[in-house]
Amino acid sequence: MLGNEVSQKVTQGRYLAMLVRMKYLHQKQPNGVYYFRKRVPGDLVERVGKRLWMQSLKTSDLIKAQLAAKRLDRDLEATWAKLRQPPESPIVEAQRIYEALTPDAANPSGLSGTDIYLDCLEGKQPIELVAEYEGSLRMLDDPSANLSNTEKKVLDLIVGRSVTLSDAVAYYIEMSGKRNDRKFTQSVRQALAFFVDALGDRPIDQYKRREVEERLVSGVQSEGLKTATVSRRLSTVKSAVNKAILNLEYSFKNPFEKHTIPGLRDDEDSRSSLTAVQQAALLALLNKPENSDTLNGLRILFDTGMRVSECVGLRIEDVHLEADIPYIKLHRNPLRRLKTKQSQRSIPLIGYALMGIKLQLELSQGGEWLFPRYIDLEREEVKNDGASNAMNGRLKALGFTCHCLRHNLKDRLRLADVSMDHIRELQGWSRSDQASRYGEMSLLGVLHDKLKRIEILS
Repeated sequence: MLGNEVSQKVTQGRYLAMLVRMKYLHQKQPNGVYYFRKRVPGDLVERVGKRLWMQSLKTSDLIKAQLAAKRLDRDLEATWAKLRQPPESPIVEAQRIYEALTPDAANPSGLSGTDIYLDCLEGKQPIELVAEYEGSLRMLDDPSANLSNTEKKVLDLIVGRSVTLSDAVAYYIEMSGKRNDRKFTQSVRQALAFFVDALGDRPIDQYKRREVEERLVSGVQSEGLKTATVSRRLSTVKSAVNKAILNLEYSFKNPFEKHTIPGLRDDEDSRSSLTAVQQAALLALLNKPENSDTLNGLRILFDTGMRVSECVGLRIEDVHLEADIPYIKLHRNPLRRLKTKQSQRSIPLIGYALMGIKLQLELSQGGEWLFPRYIDLEREEVKNDGASNAMNGRLKALGFTCHCLRHNLKDRLRLADVSMDHIRELQGWSRSDQASRYGEMSLLGVLHDKLKRIEILS
């Protein structure tokens, strides 16, 4: 039966008989040729065109069949993995074709690559359309022209028309190398929808700064979105358009750039803050005589306001306990990106954060990573979801999540009369000119003094 293993005694010369096993081997008749037989994954049946993959291995020798089956199985898995990947966006394919049509690359006929390509597009058109436009290339702009989506985009690049906003976003996702990251792509598409639903999907050079500004205001005032949410969506689309302008070599300015959102973050409420009862319960948890990844992570989050991914993606070399003021130097690394450029920062260590770091150093046993449990070297990523789930599991009975600790620190700093500039610096929201004004290490001392205020209040 399918899925069973074929077993056979094999005796070769003076060697003892041995039991050879191999999945997916099948013989239609005794002593006949071996076949490789394996079910096609359910999500790929439609694309592959069959439910069962069966292929002759062209040998009746079990040892040779075993080796051939292993190779075939490996190749099939690689092929199926590629089939599961989202298809390449038309704009990326179009750019590759366009770049191959270099102006100086002429064939013996004297035509450039672009001329030849346009001739090919013209040759695809219905006779009626060619007659209507008397052979003019303007026929290719007719809505009834026989062009694929990719060919239309190549044509736009040839004549210098800018890509649409949705194309720019698709290009941005492709160029980021994260098109298989569902969370990332969903966030980017939400940002696209925020603008396209109100302003339409147009060539990016046709958006006006005034209408973008009005959209930002309506998102807050009419739709009730938080200013931070609107800011994130603007930042995403701005980055996508910048990428298109740079790589596709457009000369116009980005209409989504250099906008300000009045009252940014002033509308944040204390929904995510802790009640006095929750705060007391949390302190009791943090004071437990327990040395574990989960509890140390919570201790660090409580007195630094870091994001979970920032915390569990730390390297040992990022921790500086030998300095006059113990601190963490937070920056991007090969396995963990930071949310924004402003997220790169130095964070003084006090109270529970200092305790958590010291205890976690004992658990890491001198390795490269502070939280090796949450590092996946094979996939080259930080297991942020696993860390969040573990921490939230400890907090569930208290009625809040680990993300609330970030908001909680901000509220504790406010109660201690710490300015918003210093709060933003500590939490990586925006870098003012404080580092240049104070100097990096002097700023660290200033921030340390501000954090000590909440330690006294606690």
